[in-house]
Amino acid sequence: MAAYSGGIRPLYGVVIREKCKTADADTLRAYKKVGEDLLKDSSGPDADDLRASLKDIDAALSKK
Repeated sequence: MAAYSGGIRPLYGVVIREKCKTADADTLRAYKKVGEDLLKDSSGPDADDLRASLKDIDAALSKK
């Protein structure tokens, strides 16, 4: 099993960034909510990447 930071899988940030390119605003809001829930008790580099991807969601939402 691959190592990851406290429940955050390394690919979550990557998936969110891809969804930012094509998803509608409601879907992005749902991804943001789930991402925020995942971050509640998480830390480490994978959590930092997820946190950064949530900022990408905010940027994508501001363009829609």
